[in-house]
Amino acid sequence: MNAGFDLHFSAEVWEEFALGRQSEEDCRPLEEHLLICAACQDLLAATDEYIRVAKAATALSASTAKRWSKPVATAATVA
Repeated sequence: MNAGFDLHFSAEVWEEFALGRQSEEDCRPLEEHLLICAACQDLLAATDEYIRVAKAATALSASTAKRWSKPVATAATVA
C-alpha cells in the first residue's frame, strides 16, 4: 500500500505492527506514514492501548484462575 497521506493502512496492519509481527522491510513504509498522518498515529495509539489492556486482563485472569484452582473449603465430617 502507498504510504502517502491520502491512503491509510488498515487497523489489522497497525495491530500486527504494534505486536511486532511485521518484518523490518514491512515496517519502513508504516513508520514513514506515521510521520505525516495524525489519523494513523491515533489509530496506532489506540491499538497499543488495547493490546496493553488485553495483556493486563489476561495476566489478571491467569492470576485469579491460579488462586481459585485450590479448594476453597473441605468437606466437614458430621459425627
